[in-house]
Amino acid sequence: MRGRDVRAILFCVATTMLLFVVSFLLFRNFIVTLALVAGYDAWLLTRPRMQRVFRRLRGDADWSGYFKND
Repeated sequence: MRGRDVRAILFCVATTMLLFVVSFLLFRNFIVTLALVAGYDAWLLTRPRMQRVFRRLRGDADWSGYFKND
């Protein structure tokens, strides 16, 4: 796994946890907080960067030429 992949995953986890805490403190409603976090995660995990990370984790070949494996 590449360092960029680890950082991308850690960013997702950290921002999700931060959004959960801040949202819960603001709204004091668990269902609203879960809905907001679910929407954020759905948006974040469908970004092209995260799609590439998931493909590499599955072991699919990366033929995009986006990275150079020197």
